[in-house]
Amino acid sequence: MRQLFTKITTVLLLTAVIFTYGETNAYATWRSAKTRHYSNSVAASGSAVAATGGAVVVTPSAIVYVKNTSIKSVIPGQTSVKLRLSSSGKGKISGFVVYKQNSRNKWVRKARISSKGRAVYEDTNVKYGHTYKYRARAYYTDSKNKTHYGRFTKAVKVKVSIHQEKIYVKDKKSALYGKTLIVYKYGDGKVVEDPEEYVDIKADKYVLYVNKARDYVTAYAVSGKNLIPVKAFICSPGSATPVGRHKTLAKFRWHELMGPCWGQWCTRVTNNGIYFHSIFSSKPNSNNTMSVRGYNQLGTTCSHGCIRVQAYAAKWIYDHCKVGTTVVIHTKTGYEPFSKPSIGKLPVWHTWDSTDPTAQKYCKQHKCHKYEKK
Repeated sequence: MRQLFTKITTVLLLTAVIFTYGETNAYATWRSAKTRHYSNSVAASGSAVAATGGAVVVTPSAIVYVKNTSIKSVIPGQTSVKLRLSSSGKGKISGFVVYKQNSRNKWVRKARISSKGRAVYEDTNVKYGHTYKYRARAYYTDSKNKTHYGRFTKAVKVKVSIHQEKIYVKDKKSALYGKTLIVYKYGDGKVVEDPEEYVDIKADKYVLYVNKARDYVTAYAVSGKNLIPVKAFICSPGSATPVGRHKTLAKFRWHELMGPCWGQWCTRVTNNGIYFHSIFSSKPNSNNTMSVRGYNQLGTTCSHGCIRVQAYAAKWIYDHCKVGTTVVIHTKTGYEPFSKPSIGKLPVWHTWDSTDPTAQKYCKQHKCHKYEKK
């Protein structure tokens, strides 16, 4: 009886072990199949599966590479800063995004430019003497209208300023042939046509060049052996205006001219009655009886011999050029550092010079010109 009980017990234990072992393997087989099914379904959806510490991590398999961006140059001009952008390397690109650092040192998006590889961004919200920082990156927009961004460029810094440049005049057709000029330029290479707006140019003396071929005057500050162009004035000389080198002889706040008529801020150039002066007035000491016709003729050769200029120009010469200042009158057509100034025409009722500081009250009354000190 005891032997029979022992055999039955052994059979039952073996059966339990076999049953337990079979169940464990079946579960493991089911779990493995389940995992393979999940992995296949995830992979089929365009994603890769990675096991980390027993956990399943899903990562994108379709990574879009966007080209690198570089800022080739940053060019400060008179009223703007230009950024030249370029892309390089492998990848895709739909354009560039430009950022500017604000006063709180935060990067603000300024522009999105569609381009396949090169672009220029111009920032017109700048001020002279201020420093600005920029950076950029490329972007790519895919077929599903999703935008992908590349890496940022390094920040670039630029100051809106001007610089000096020495120029030796080699043009034999220029009245300045053989002279050395100190010219002010913006960062983009453009000449500053009124450097006194930015720089305090101190000069003991000036020299005035009157170009009869082009009808304008250029004033130069004398700096040692160099000349610094500081002002250009539109003018009206005449056929009788004498070519050559002269020295100024006298100054008159008002002076009687041919006609008779009267001019303001008169500077005598020769003994035979050649002057720099404002557009003539029909009454003595009268700033509101100016010849409108004479004003509108500025920039043409039409005087009796004097060099007519706007009121502010006559006053500038009167204030800055001492008696004895050299005046060079020429007909050369070559190099000039400044371009010929342009002015608007006045209506017949505007019988005063809008640049005349003593007549600005008339412009205020008529609300026709905003007087600006030049």
